[in-house]
Amino acid sequence: MRKFLIIAFILSVLPSFSSASDVKLLISGAEEKVEAFKKNDIHYVSFSEIVELVGGTLDWKILGHTIEFVEDTNHFSFVIGSPYIERNDSLFNMTYPALYKKGKLFVPTETFIRYWDEVILQKVIWDSESKTIRINSEYFNVTDISCSKKANGLLIEVFLTSALAYDVFVTEGNWINISIRDGIMNRSQIQSRMNSRLMYKLKTHQQNTTGQVSIRLKRKVDKWHHKFQSNPPRIQISISDTDFEMDPIDTHPTIGPDTKIDVIVIDAGHGGRDYGAIGQKNLREKDVSLGIAKELAKMIRKDKQFKVIMTRDRDKTMTLEERAKIANESSCDLFISIHANASPKKHVRGWNVFFLAQARNDSARSVAQFENSVFLRDQAPESTIDEAPMVDYNDPILGIINEMIMTEFQMESHDFAIMVDREFRKQLKIPSRGVDQAGFFVLNKVYAPSVLLEVGFITNKQEEKLLKTKKYQKSVAKAVYNSIKRFKSKYESN
Repeated sequence: MRKFLIIAFILSVLPSFSSASDVKLLISGAEEKVEAFKKNDIHYVSFSEIVELVGGTLDWKILGHTIEFVEDTNHFSFVIGSPYIERNDSLFNMTYPALYKKGKLFVPTETFIRYWDEVILQKVIWDSESKTIRINSEYFNVTDISCSKKANGLLIEVFLTSALAYDVFVTEGNWINISIRDGIMNRSQIQSRMNSRLMYKLKTHQQNTTGQVSIRLKRKVDKWHHKFQSNPPRIQISISDTDFEMDPIDTHPTIGPDTKIDVIVIDAGHGGRDYGAIGQKNLREKDVSLGIAKELAKMIRKDKQFKVIMTRDRDKTMTLEERAKIANESSCDLFISIHANASPKKHVRGWNVFFLAQARNDSARSVAQFENSVFLRDQAPESTIDEAPMVDYNDPILGIINEMIMTEFQMESHDFAIMVDREFRKQLKIPSRGVDQAGFFVLNKVYAPSVLLEVGFITNKQEEKLLKTKKYQKSVAKAVYNSIKRFKSKYESN
């Protein structure tokens, strides 16, 4: 009896774990299951699994049990057993500690989600009753902003999902402010439009159901006027030193996918004189990418829901300008560039899905440098494909190019990349390297949601053998095709 009482006492003071139960993660039109459990009535979810699904990287530092998470320009640092997290050099208290279990990082769902939501491009919502985490962009009705120079002045546009009441007012210091009633702003997306050539600062503020965008311009705000435009819904503000009227004909291109997702451009990487990477058994990247592109085009055409355009359907040299021109003149809704990866380390394996944004790690940066190298050679008239010039990737000019990469479709591209990633995990029997981002020239020139696929390492003997087979090429094509249909289902307006 004495032993029994001692054991009962010990059990009563130990933290209580309930049996594991999955949490639903709703993202990009799909439902995924993520491991979760309760400890002392606090709900914990596997952040390791979430990162695999939504993108980003977890870096485990064994000493001190520190884990770092990097997503885009945001950085989180966790310490196992501590409720404190560091986010972009600021310290926050989750109230409950981060935990380690079976090789995974678990975070207190309700108290951590709000810190993650503040920096992610999409809205993150935790529903404790249904045990569901929702990640979506449809939550916002103030979605984006653009600021561009025109021949007769400066044009600012704030993009909405529908007509909303708004006020525009100018304050001292060249601040122009747009206050939108019942506006819920995608603050991360809007703040990513900061243009140092045109403005000193770009701020957003959400107060209950009113959102406000404030821009401190470099030019003097003297004469200005505003109006609401439709197709797409947006607030237009024109600023000029002379009197002028905006063109009454609404000819502004749609920001984001148009109302019908029906034109797909497939870009088979490399071609002609540009072999791309070459495998140990002399398999050429240009042949792999064309084989997959043809399989994908065949699947899409058979379905008859889409118009398919290929940048090349044979072994042909294509410049960056030619590829971009084909995509832009077709007003495509998705641009998919197909490639095979390479590494001097022959054991490296796996596929990657990339979208256009600043590279956040050396691996992504090296892939972009290799894929961009042929275009850099094309721009040097004194060089040939066989005599490539030395390229200094620390060149400040290239840094400026990366700073200016187009971001109009970053959210849609990231969303489509996640869809492809999920389908690749189902279809391909090689390791996943996940979703990543980098400054690819071919994507930067295309005015549409776009991704670049590295479907395996041609320099790895096992994967080179796979890449050569029709079966693997069809598996890649099927995964991409399923992703296109999912993208259409989510974004197309009927």
